[in-house]
Amino acid sequence: MYLNFFLNLLILFLTLINVFKCRLLNIKKANYFIIKNNKDLIDPRSIKFTNLNKKKLSNSINFVRSPSYILSLKALFKLKNIIILSSVHGFIFKKNKKLKKKTNLSNKEYISAITSIVKFLKINQFKMIDDYRVMPLFLPILDKLNITSIGFMHGRISSKLKYQKNLKLYKFDKYYVWNKYFKKKILDINRKYVDNEIYIKNPLKKYLLRKINQTQGLFLISEDNVSNDTYLKIINKLKKQKKFKIYFKFRPNNILDQNLIKILKKNNIQYFHKENIYKLFLKHNIKLLFAFNSSLLIESSFYNIIPVMIFNKNLNIKEYLEDNLVFGCKINQLSNIFNYLGKMDEKLKIIKINNWGN
Repeated sequence: MYLNFFLNLLILFLTLINVFKCRLLNIKKANYFIIKNNKDLIDPRSIKFTNLNKKKLSNSINFVRSPSYILSLKALFKLKNIIILSSVHGFIFKKNKKLKKKTNLSNKEYISAITSIVKFLKINQFKMIDDYRVMPLFLPILDKLNITSIGFMHGRISSKLKYQKNLKLYKFDKYYVWNKYFKKKILDINRKYVDNEIYIKNPLKKYLLRKINQTQGLFLISEDNVSNDTYLKIINKLKKQKKFKIYFKFRPNNILDQNLIKILKKNNIQYFHKENIYKLFLKHNIKLLFAFNSSLLIESSFYNIIPVMIFNKNLNIKEYLEDNLVFGCKINQLSNIFNYLGKMDEKLKIIKINNWGN
């Protein structure tokens, strides 16, 4: 307990040094991102969608969300101009707990402290991914201080997802979304926006790679809360067709499931973990993608890949099916998909034009 309190005080002290340093350097632009335990210590979503990188951090003030004391200290010593939000939050809440103050008072004090820091730094522009957890903190502050807020869509948008309620309640001055579909979606679910505040910024790249397989392939995408028995059922259905080679992609930030690997090896299915999925699409000549919930169901049409949403009442966002973005199928009907590829190809062309353009 005392060690944690000391570490939090140390991190807060180093954070406040950075606050004063940024004021002296007269830096006016700010970012928000999440610290990750990877090479750059920057959440890959911020790198991908906001084009943030380690070199650019010296030109901005960088508010960060950190999951641990160790990563906070790493970031403070390895990255430039870092302000650890959790150090301010931790100090206020621990102090007020000792003083037996109510949680709502601590929340108000925390918001007031962040407001004071932002105001002291004279920030004029703030960029961030649309992290639903911190939008209620930053956006009212930025609006109150008349600071331009720029948001970047980092994951699919759906009116059906409860945890995305903050997308309906708060708005950025400028908001960059992936494609025409999501521009329409955000305008529908948040009436505070007007058309010219939403910009389309396609994060996907057109890779020019040599195909290493002439045989067409299909990808089955790993997702959380799906049992190995379910994957085995899907694999058994997909194996009935002989035209496509089957590949499996694990989530890059998850630990590999060794029991699932045994199933894949037994069924002679090549699997991937941290590799770039979009490059794999081209290298392995992928024609179809099967998933429950993955945002790859939306992205795959950009690469001319047929997206098939496998029905599961606990996982699916059927809104995408209703909006004709994906093809839907129950597990016990998966082997029938291959009888309708011609019609699906024609519909895929329409999906791609409607979402990504030509």
